[in-house]
Amino acid sequence: MKLNAVIVCAILALCSASAATSSPLLKGGTTNSSKFEDALATDCPQPAIPSDLCESCHQTSCVVRFIIEATGRFSVRMVRSCGSEEVDDMVVSTLRRWKFKPAQLDGKAIKSTRKVRVEFIVEE
Repeated sequence: MKLNAVIVCAILALCSASAATSSPLLKGGTTNSSKFEDALATDCPQPAIPSDLCESCHQTSCVVRFIIEATGRFSVRMVRSCGSEEVDDMVVSTLRRWKFKPAQLDGKAIKSTRKVRVEFIVEE
């Protein structure tokens, strides 16, 4: 049996280098421009997979939304369930243990929101 990473998409979306997720300049119809960097997950612990889930082969996904404060504190909630309350609970409880560097605008931390698709894959 092969167990793939549970939070593959979330890690790719949030743990990537800030250069890959940043927009160097934002112009809002003025002569001034701003530098923006997305929030970046700095610590991404993976879940402990219960043995009963490891025994069955399946693939599913859900969507979560992070609201990341300027302090780095955040909340996470399920936007679209994968259909399994057990998997949804495991995903959300794991994501609550993550740590973030907040988004930056002109070098100042700002509040931001990220919506992320989370994949759960168990293979034989």
